[in-house]
Amino acid sequence: MALVSGSNSLDGQAILANARAVAPVLREEAAASEQGRRLTDRAVDALRSTGVFRMPMPRAWGGPEVDICTQTEIVEELSAADGAAGWCAMIGSDGGFYTSALDDEVGRKLYPNLDAITAGWIVPAGKLHRIDGGYRLEGRWQFGSGCTHADVIIGGAVVYENGEPALTEEGRPETRVAMLPAEEFEILDTWDTTGLAGSGSHDYRTEGTFVPAEQTFRFRDLRERRRDGVLYGWTGMFFANVPGVPLGIARAALRDVEEILATKLTLPEMRPAKEDPRVRAGLAQAHAMVGSARSYVYSVLGELWSVLEEGDVPSLRLRAALVGAHMHTIRSCRDGVRLLADVVGSASIYRKCPVERHLRDLTTISQHIMGQPKIMEMAGALWLGVDRALTRNPLTAEGLI
Repeated sequence: MALVSGSNSLDGQAILANARAVAPVLREEAAASEQGRRLTDRAVDALRSTGVFRMPMPRAWGGPEVDICTQTEIVEELSAADGAAGWCAMIGSDGGFYTSALDDEVGRKLYPNLDAITAGWIVPAGKLHRIDGGYRLEGRWQFGSGCTHADVIIGGAVVYENGEPALTEEGRPETRVAMLPAEEFEILDTWDTTGLAGSGSHDYRTEGTFVPAEQTFRFRDLRERRRDGVLYGWTGMFFANVPGVPLGIARAALRDVEEILATKLTLPEMRPAKEDPRVRAGLAQAHAMVGSARSYVYSVLGELWSVLEEGDVPSLRLRAALVGAHMHTIRSCRDGVRLLADVVGSASIYRKCPVERHLRDLTTISQHIMGQPKIMEMAGALWLGVDRALTRNPLTAEGLI
């Protein structure tokens, strides 16, 4: 496993090469990660060695500020080795985005190591009670992907003042995201799921922990552009590389099915499966489903990057395409791998068959907010410029999509 090392050498292409180099390790550890319901130490060490967690760290800190298309390609490569590892890499690299809302001194204190790992849920499931110098945080959050090996954990929360929710200028409850060292949270063993079992996406909680005010942010703070650079020009950029995970898993499924079909015999005919017209057509259709989704999402991401490079604000129509591409990619990959399971036949129901795990992982990803059908309603509102629908939805109102 020959890795590119050295902080000055770890640009996007070097991290991508490293991701390819550690793929065999991630594949070897995938079963143990799934059984343990968290990434193994060896898998975490392999991921950290690639530089993937520093992808969005700023050049001013010595980071690479990897463009969003290359980030997605890196996540795709890792996910093709193990979906859970790719998911944790995608989530775990968000620190570079979140710290763009903080003062640099505060961000560097939280991330003295550019390869530090982030976990946590931005949804305001907790409470931030305003006190002198900051807040008292309490709450319990779900979906803490990678929390068992994280260095920094975040938690979205509603701000309270004198026992009542504080309101924004628009009259909505004020929400903020708190960022704390991981040891400030208790991890709860709750991640017992159909797919992505190795991601260790357990619940986590804290009670009465002090959070300095400067270690919290609102998503609108990301729009204030405390940090220069194209990568920080769009509030919802931390969502943008999500499609790399389903694309990588689906690519692995296509590879595995082709290997299975090379020696499989169909019953009762006892002829090579690769000579069966149904098998051939199913495989071709699955390739088209995954390939077309991949082309679309990379095209949209490329357009987004070009707009930001010009210093422009993404139009509602570009935002619509971005949101729709996410959901389309997730569901197309899931449906394509479901078709591959039909192509393989009864062998795909066994745990020893890799297609079985790929399908379970994609089934779980399809329940993420960016993979649910209701996301298309948001995309439709953006396509049509329906202002009322946009301002009523917190995701679009905050500029996250």
